[in-house]
Amino acid sequence: MQSRGRWSLATVMLAISGWAYLSIPPGTAPEVISKPSAAANRGPIDAGDQVTLVHRTDTARASGKEREWETQFYRAGSNYFEFITRAAQAAYQGDAAAQYYIGRTLARCEETNALYPDADSAEEAMSQLAYSPALLELERREYLNCGRFRNESPFKGLPDRPGGYLADYWQSRAVGSGYPAAVVAAASESPGKYTPQVIATALATGNTEAMLLYGWKQATAGDALESAPILAAAWVLAACRSGANCGPTNDVLPLSTCSAGIELGCSERYTVVDELTANLGSQDLERANLFAENIQASLQYRDPGQLLKYLPF
Repeated sequence: MQSRGRWSLATVMLAISGWAYLSIPPGTAPEVISKPSAAANRGPIDAGDQVTLVHRTDTARASGKEREWETQFYRAGSNYFEFITRAAQAAYQGDAAAQYYIGRTLARCEETNALYPDADSAEEAMSQLAYSPALLELERREYLNCGRFRNESPFKGLPDRPGGYLADYWQSRAVGSGYPAAVVAAASESPGKYTPQVIATALATGNTEAMLLYGWKQATAGDALESAPILAAAWVLAACRSGANCGPTNDVLPLSTCSAGIELGCSERYTVVDELTANLGSQDLERANLFAENIQASLQYRDPGQLLKYLPF
């Protein structure tokens, strides 16, 4: 499932020296993956479940449908409750993109609300952050934006289910539906559970959120082996050039602390490309750009096999 790491308290930097390559032995046969039947009230996927990503032949139509909910998600901004209310019915009926963005939004607010369970106001909740005015304002806004979830449910039109409709439920359904970004998020949280073939299939759809998330997670992996920092950066660059939201409004990018030396909170124009540039040497950045071009060229064929050599672990 998607990480619950604190989005606005994140101090994750690009651990450049920790990026590594994955070597795929020639002729290795991909594992056969099957997908269980998914009833609407199915609970979160557990470690024994398996996932199938259907290779899409009508990529343009699938991509357009995914973009609808992605666009609505970003247009909603901080109106988290309203967005989920609009997306709930479509998600329940099986729309994978709606499931993914609901899960992502809920995970954010569930974590915020869990941090301040006894606070009666934003001022009381933020009292512990008085030492950092910039961080205090970020947290204060998030506390207020997530406030309605403490007293109301955006799922009133859906059937009752044991355990309710929490983030884990929607994240699991998005993975079960094969939504590329959801699969990449789950794979980053459970290394070894998902084969390189499954990850490559998710990336081969051309879903820019999946590409960006994959590159960023690999770039910031704390337990990565020491190796060249090129491939993870290449995925991030390819995603940004392909239309991904690479700025500070993308909540999967913890840019609240910036390696370029900008004050906490970065700037409205600071992007993940700025972060990469601040951490990569000119020679490594040149190589990353070259790999990014190769990745984009390979993506035109939507062939997972062509992407396996670009998967850093």
